Amino acid sequence: MAVTLPFEFDTTPVVKVILRGVLGFALLIVLPGILYSLLVSHSMGATFAMLLVGAITVYFGRLFFMHLSGSAGIITTEAVEVRPSAIHGIPLSSPAGRFPMSQFAAIRVDRAFGPIDTMQAPEWYERVWLVGRPGTPSILIARTERGTGIVLGKEFARLLRLAYEEATLTG
Repeated sequence: MAVTLPFEFDTTPVVKVILRGVLGFALLIVLPGILYSLLVSHSMGATFAMLLVGAITVYFGRLFFMHLSGSAGIITTEAVEVRPSAIHGIPLSSPAGRFPMSQFAAIRVDRAFGPIDTMQAPEWYERVWLVGRPGTPSILIARTERGTGIVLGKEFARLLRLAYEEATLTG
C-alpha cells in the first residue's frame, strides 16, 4: 500500500452514523411514543415505560458521543491539521487544530476482532493512530480491516520517521 503525503483522512463517518441513529431513535420513536402515551392513550404505564426508554437512550447516546473517536484532516511531513467535526452543529469529542509532527511519538495500530459469525472465522479490524506526546492528543487517522492497518501504519511510521507500535485489544 503506497501512502503519499500530504495524506487526507476522515474517520468520522462511522461515528456520525452511530450518533445519527441514536438521535433518530430518540426523536422519531421515543419522543412520539411519549407524546402518544400522554395525549392519546392516557396510559401512565406506557408513558413511564417510554420515559425509561428515553432515559436509557440519552444515557447511551451520551456515552457514545463522549467516547467514539473520529477526526478529519490532512497529514504532511511538517504537521497534522485536524478540522473540527460536528453532527448537526454539535461538536464531536475529537481534537481540532494544527499539531507539529514533533509533538507525535509514534504510529500505533490497535487490532481487534470484528463481529463473530458462526458461519465463518472472525476477522481483524484495525485503527491507526498518531500517538501524541504528553500534552498532545492522539489522532485517529484510519479505520481498516484484514491487516491493511498494519501495512498502512508501518508505511506512515516510515514516511513520518516515527516509532511503530501494535496493540491487540481484547474484551
